Amino acid sequence: MRKTFTLLAIAASFAVVGCTNHVTDLPPGKYESTNKSTDANGTDYQTERTTNVSVDRYGNKRAVVEKETSSDPKGLFNKSTSSKKTVVTE
Repeated sequence: MRKTFTLLAIAASFAVVGCTNHVTDLPPGKYESTNKSTDANGTDYQTERTTNVSVDRYGNKRAVVEKETSSDPKGLFNKSTSSKKTVVTE
């Protein structure tokens, strides 16, 4: 189970890196998304992503992507959460 979560976390981090290349294409503003899923074993997964795109007075775009992933297997007190913050400047 731990190996599956580790592989999921690695795959999710590659997805964030792949998505951050196009984050600066968004217009300035704050974007939020939440994804929830449950696997066959009853483990609940939740991913929350917040993207804040801004432009400074020189026209440089800056995007801050904060991603929080949590998994909650069946049972008590075994929820795990990981956070990642990525800053992209163009």
